[in-house]
Amino acid sequence: GIPNKAAKRGGGSGTRPYTLRSGDTLESIASKRKLNVETLRNMNKKIGSGTPKIGQTILIPSGALSARDLEIINGIAKINAPRTYIPRKGETIGDVITARKIDFAEVQKLNPEVKLGTFSGKESLKLPAGKYTVREREMLQGCGILPQDAVSIKLPGAESARNILVATVLIGAYSMYFAACRRYQKYGTKLFGNDREEDNQD
Repeated sequence: GIPNKAAKRGGGSGTRPYTLRSGDTLESIASKRKLNVETLRNMNKKIGSGTPKIGQTILIPSGALSARDLEIINGIAKINAPRTYIPRKGETIGDVITARKIDFAEVQKLNPEVKLGTFSGKESLKLPAGKYTVREREMLQGCGILPQDAVSIKLPGAESARNILVATVLIGAYSMYFAACRRYQKYGTKLFGNDREEDNQD
């Protein structure tokens, strides 16, 4: 099943994006996933010896999962079926549904026996299929459990790569324009059609 798939990936050599939230440090991220901080620094050269900021996206090994990651994965029996979610102690139903854009009525229908208020950390909820937080989706896609979609992820270097592409296109367009101008000056030939016949060289 899906949990076994995730476990098999534990030794994988791929990488996945991880977006920092409040309270995250390289040390805490590494500790929860049994990683070395230097491993993370080596994978994220732009950070150097500095500290990444909240909201910044770094790369971590795709198979490096925290206990919470495994809990999320283990709650998914099938991708297209409702999943099991264990709320954190102190988490409210408002927190759960707002972060995942779920209607309260949907959760109520799936959990008729559960008191939907502030959770003690011992409850188990059923959540609709396909409803994840940004972080959950990021982790599940990075592990290969969910297919990649059109979600825009800001990876290190992505912005500079885009700028290089734009610059290349602009340089190419300018080169074409310059060549067309030279051709027009020499032969009177425009890029699209002619305004006079080329001179015969007899």
